[in-house]
Amino acid sequence: MVTDTESSSDSSEDVRPIYSDDRALLENEQQEDGPADLTKVTSTSFQGLVVENLIDSISQKGADESDEDEQLRAVHGPNYSATLARARTAGSTASETAQEQCNDEGGFLLPERQAKVIIWSLFSLSFLASLDATVLSTLVTDIASDLGAMQYISWITTAYLLSMSIIQPLGGLSDIFGREPMLYGCLVVYTLGCLQCATAQSAPSFVLGRFLSGFAGGLTTLGTIIMSDLIPLRRRGVYQGLGNMCYGLGSTVGGTFGGWVAHHFGWRMAFWCQVPYGVLCIAIMATTLRLPASLMDGNPYYRLPLRQKLHVVDIRGIMLLATALSIFIIATSFHFQSSTSVGAMGVLFLVVVGLFIHTESTAKAPIVPMRLLKDRSVLGCSLANMFGTMYTFVIMYYYPVYLATVCGLNSEQIGVRVVPMVLALSASSILSGYYMKWTGKYWTFSLVVNIAGSLGLLLMLACTFPFGLKRSISVFEQYTLCVPALVSYSAMLTVTLLALIAAVPIQYQASVTSIQYAFRGIGSVLGTSMGSQLFTLTLTSQMAKKVLQAKPSHVPPHQALDVVRAGLDSAAYIRSGAPQWAVRPMIESYGIGCWWSFSFSAVTSVLCLLAMATIREYKLYSTVHRTK
Repeated sequence: MVTDTESSSDSSEDVRPIYSDDRALLENEQQEDGPADLTKVTSTSFQGLVVENLIDSISQKGADESDEDEQLRAVHGPNYSATLARARTAGSTASETAQEQCNDEGGFLLPERQAKVIIWSLFSLSFLASLDATVLSTLVTDIASDLGAMQYISWITTAYLLSMSIIQPLGGLSDIFGREPMLYGCLVVYTLGCLQCATAQSAPSFVLGRFLSGFAGGLTTLGTIIMSDLIPLRRRGVYQGLGNMCYGLGSTVGGTFGGWVAHHFGWRMAFWCQVPYGVLCIAIMATTLRLPASLMDGNPYYRLPLRQKLHVVDIRGIMLLATALSIFIIATSFHFQSSTSVGAMGVLFLVVVGLFIHTESTAKAPIVPMRLLKDRSVLGCSLANMFGTMYTFVIMYYYPVYLATVCGLNSEQIGVRVVPMVLALSASSILSGYYMKWTGKYWTFSLVVNIAGSLGLLLMLACTFPFGLKRSISVFEQYTLCVPALVSYSAMLTVTLLALIAAVPIQYQASVTSIQYAFRGIGSVLGTSMGSQLFTLTLTSQMAKKVLQAKPSHVPPHQALDVVRAGLDSAAYIRSGAPQWAVRPMIESYGIGCWWSFSFSAVTSVLCLLAMATIREYKLYSTVHRTK
């Protein structure tokens, strides 16, 4: 086990990020490590370690320490005294003072007690964001019926997803305007959105409110960025695990809370209740969120006047990103009558994406720095988040369908069987954070847990194989079949966050955090849409085929088709109205539809594993002050 003291010293095992726009910083690193052609990219191989150790010994003998300190201060500004503790000038008084400061603060940016107060306040925002994301799940039918908007029900559910997908990648704007203003802005807009939903008298008014409340998605991104500012990477995973636990708790409570409130007080009260909670969160942030002004010293845009900041903001990139996400969500959430319309949407999406890539390659302060994706760790982590979220959303939506239709469980029984999943998600995230804190490593661990997740999905396929209904899963399997895949996903989220932050220079950690949440948002939409299409098409074809084959000779075909339509419209019809001869074919059809969705999850879990295998092992520092 590597101790904090050992990890705080510069190690020859440090694999360094290779992208930085600060040429002076690269030149200083070359002065520290020796000839530039040997240290552009270090290696964890035996030969690479030998070369690094040799270069270190040469550079330490010949370096002019005082000149090097001045160069480092010139690059990083007056707040670089803490970072000097990371440099190889162990004999200097400035370095010793900085190291003492880091030790006193436990490696945090602020004194540890003050940092933890802020962190736990951010957890309340995580709970709020997840609760708001799931509160609609049990209310959408009541809302659409009350507003006379059943034909707009898809827009009611899509508006929030669209807003959240647009706002999550914009965390990089906090480097320009500051963390607190962006956070307060998201809280205010979210609260106004809840107020709009509570008072809406028409479907368009309610859709607008859900779009505004989707700004709660920015709370998750900004909270993650602020925690990364405060917490050293070696301990970051532990707090990310706690944050994921709060998010999971909010997701669990959201649907239940919404249903209970709507049943007793009406659906509007579910949104009225969120308004004072939003105000309370604003008050909590106002009293606890005290970030040091020096946090943004390294950013050249933060000190600019507001008018100049607005000129720096990547307006074109934001508009193109919003347009691309809107096209993507509309194309995957709505059914089109002709293939020509689908093709036109696809071409339009590709054109907008091409323009976005070109814009981000030339912008002064791009919201998604495209060159970061050239780093295989950034790209691998991003793809892993997308594929992992795809298979997780399919499981979370269609495993309950399997339990209800094939196993015949009611909603209460299904809710009880979901509890181990929630506990496993929380425990996995926290334990993976502790593992990285204790060892400072993550690459091998990430492969092991992702292999376990893929094997768990293969086991699910074997246990739920539906053709012929030769066996039904046991009660123990009902509780545990999803656990390995969800444990793998939860650990992957924690690992990829740390791997992304460690893979890039420190000034880009807000950008890569936004990239992670952007890919997760895309994965949730793509997974839900593709899983739904696969399930629906398979269920429709199988039920029509099997019910007609099982039809007794005295039953006319039109009556059998009525049975098929009723079974497709309501799963409850299987056991509460369907003729006896049709029950088994209908159950088997639902089982086959779910099984193919699970197969899709297994494929995407393998893609997630392959993406994770491409990332590099970077050093997890024990203080927030790092030179790279």
